[in-house]
Amino acid sequence: MLEAHLADARILVVDDTPANVELLLGILEDAGYRNLLGITDPRDVSAEIARCLPDLILLDIRMPHLSGFDVLRQVRWRLGVMAPPVIVLTAQTDQETRSQSLELGAIDFLNKPFDQGEVQKRIRNILLAHLQSRDLRGQTELLQSLVDRQTAELRSLALTDSATGLPNRRAVLAKVDRLLGIARQVAVFFIVADEVEEIARVQGYPTAERLLQALGELAAASPVAQGGIVGCWGSSELVLVQPADGGALDRTARRLLRLLEGDHPVDDLLLATSIRIGIAHSSDQISGAEDLLRKAAAAIPLQPGEPVGRFSPGLEQALAQRGRLRRALKQAVPGGELALVYQPKIDLASGRLIGAEALLRWHSTDMGAVRPDIFIPLAEASGDILAIGDWVLDAGIRQVQAWHEAGQIGGGFALAINVSSRQLLHDGFVDGVLRRLAAAGLPPGRIKVEVTESGFIHDLPEAQARLGALREAGIGVSIDDFGTGYSSLSYLKSLPVSELKIDRSFMREIEHNVEDQKLVETIIMIAHVFGCSVVAEGIESQAQLDALRRLGCDQGQGYLFSKPLERDAFEALIRGAGE
Repeated sequence: MLEAHLADARILVVDDTPANVELLLGILEDAGYRNLLGITDPRDVSAEIARCLPDLILLDIRMPHLSGFDVLRQVRWRLGVMAPPVIVLTAQTDQETRSQSLELGAIDFLNKPFDQGEVQKRIRNILLAHLQSRDLRGQTELLQSLVDRQTAELRSLALTDSATGLPNRRAVLAKVDRLLGIARQVAVFFIVADEVEEIARVQGYPTAERLLQALGELAAASPVAQGGIVGCWGSSELVLVQPADGGALDRTARRLLRLLEGDHPVDDLLLATSIRIGIAHSSDQISGAEDLLRKAAAAIPLQPGEPVGRFSPGLEQALAQRGRLRRALKQAVPGGELALVYQPKIDLASGRLIGAEALLRWHSTDMGAVRPDIFIPLAEASGDILAIGDWVLDAGIRQVQAWHEAGQIGGGFALAINVSSRQLLHDGFVDGVLRRLAAAGLPPGRIKVEVTESGFIHDLPEAQARLGALREAGIGVSIDDFGTGYSSLSYLKSLPVSELKIDRSFMREIEHNVEDQKLVETIIMIAHVFGCSVVAEGIESQAQLDALRRLGCDQGQGYLFSKPLERDAFEALIRGAGE
C-alpha cells in the first residue's frame, strides 16, 4: 500500500549547481516520482519548508551563502522530531564531513558523480521507511488523541456525581486542596436540605435527585458562589467551597438561606425545602481539606431553630466528647452498663398505682453516669438504639414476668416501654415483642409500647401497620410527649392508639394559665372521643393535680407521686400500695 504513495512523495533537491539539480530531478522523474522541486539558493529552503513540508530532502553541503550544515541546523531547529529525512549530496568523502552531517540529522549520503541506480534505490528505501514511520506516528497520535479524550471523559466522570451531575466529593476536596495549596483563605458552607430524603420516600429518588441538582445549580449560578464550587456531598447535602476571609461568612450563609429555602419547581411539582448550614474556615486550625469539610459538617445545627452554625473550639471539644460517648456506648449492652428504673403511673380519680414507665439509665465504666437526653439521641443517630432497644424490651418483660409470677402486681398493671421510631420500623419488631411475651408467659396487656409522635410521622403508613399489629395482639400503644411534635389530633382516628401522654411542658402553668387549660382540655376531650385514655407527665404540685382532675385527665406521673425508682424501691412501693 505504501508503494502506491511513493510516486506522490514530495522530494526537495537543494544544490547550488543547476546541472546537479536537473540531473537528480531527471533521475527521480525516470523512477516515477511526480512531486519534485529543485532549489539552487539554500536561503530559500526555510520558506519552502514552511510552505509545504517535504517527505525527503536531497541536500548539497558545499554551497555559498548557507552551507548544507547551516540548512540542516535550520531544519532541525524549526521542525525537531518532525523534520523529514535528509540525504547529503557531496563530493567529499572525508570522515569529518560525514560525522558532522550525521550529528546534524542527515541519515544517508549520495556521492557525486551520481549513479542513477544507486540514487533510485537509496531514495526508495528511505522514503518507504519515512512513510511507514509517518503513518505509524499518525496512528500513534490518533490513538493518543483518543486516549486523551477518554481520559478527560473518565476524569470528568470521576469528579461528577452521577445522580445530579454536580461536582462530587472528590472534586470538592480537590478544590479545597488547590485553594489551600496557594495559601488562600478558604470557607466551606455545608448545606443540608432537610426535606430531600422525605421527598425521596414519597415522590421517588429521581425526583429528590433532581431537586438537589436544581438547588446546587441555583447556588452555583448565584453571585454568592462567585469564585467557588458547589458540589454534592450526599443524598441531601451540598457543599459550597470558595476563597473568603472570615469576616463575611454569616452574611454569605444568610444569602444562601434566602436563595435555597422555599418552593422549587421540579417536573410538575412544587417542592418545599428548609435549609441548615454549617460553616468552617481555613483559620479554624485545620489539618487539611478533609478536616475543613469535617468541621463544616460538625457545625450544622442539630436542633430546630437557628439554621446557621459556625465551627468553634468549643464545638470541637463537644465533638470529641460525643466521639468518646459513641465509642463507650458500644459497650453499654455487652458491658452490662444499662439499668431500668420505674416511675409509677397513678389513676388520678382513685389515687391507685396502676402501672409504671420503664426509664433507661446508663452508667458507663469510662464516662460515669450519662443523662438519657444525651445518650439516647446519640444511640438513635449511630444505630446503637436497636441493640439497646432490644435490651430494654428483654429487661422490661423479664421484670414484669418476675412481678407477675410473684403475685406482686394486680391484674390491671402494665409497664410502659419506650420504643424508638427506628426500632418500631425495624423488620421483625412486632414478632420480636410477641415472641418475648409468649416466652415469658405474660398476657399482652402487661406491657404498653410508648412511641413519640414526631418519630414515626415521616412513615405514617408503616407505623400504622406496626402499631395496628400490636393493638390486635392486645398490647397497649401510647403516644409519648403529645403536643410537642406534629400535634395532629386528626391522625388519631387512623392510628391504633390506646393512650396519649401530655407533655410535661403543659404542666408548668396549668393551674393558672387559661390557654394551657383549654389546650389540655381539648386534647382530653378528643382523646376520649377516640377511646384513648390520657396520661399527664411531670405532675409536681397538688395544684397541678387538682387542675388535671377538673379537666378529666385519667392518669398521671411525676415527682408529686414519686421520682423514678430502682427495682427494690419500686417493689417496696408496690407492697405499700397493696397494704
